Amino acid sequence: MNNRLTKISKYLSFVLKHHPESIGLKLDPDRWASVDELVKKANSSGKSITLKHIQDVVALDEKKMFMLSDDGLRIRGVS
Repeated sequence: MNNRLTKISKYLSFVLKHHPESIGLKLDPDRWASVDELVKKANSSGKSITLKHIQDVVALDEKKMFMLSDDGLRIRGVS
């Protein structure tokens, strides 16, 4: 994973696993978040993240810290 994706991975971990409220993100009871909402709220908070970035982080992460739903519309952090 390149440096940019590593930084995005760390940011996603912070938001999805620890502080979704930091960008106003709502997680469902199973801790899933809308990918579209995550991208919009991250960008509104000053982070330049795209759907492609998220897909690349999930695909290239050797530790499998994130999971996309089967339809690719939701994401969650994995402990």
